[in-house]
Amino acid sequence: MSRGPSPASRALLSMLGILFIFIGAVLIILGLLSPTGKVQAGGLILIGPIPLILGGELSPIMLLIIILLPIIIFILMLFFLFQRISMEERS
Repeated sequence: MSRGPSPASRALLSMLGILFIFIGAVLIILGLLSPTGKVQAGGLILIGPIPLILGGELSPIMLLIIILLPIIIFILMLFFLFQRISMEERS
């Protein structure tokens, strides 16, 4: 039994990663080309499932999404990990 993602899954994840990098670069270029009077900056650093939010103005809904999304992803990862372990024990 092989461990890890299949070659097709690896290729798909690689293509998605490249696509997200490309989309990010296009959005940065579009942001630089659009003239605005007010400039704000912000950042998000993820340390495990805990987000650290830096600067900028956020609406309460965005703040809630930023805080809850890593927690939900962490719980889903644990769920799939335990599901995979139980499937391996059965076989």
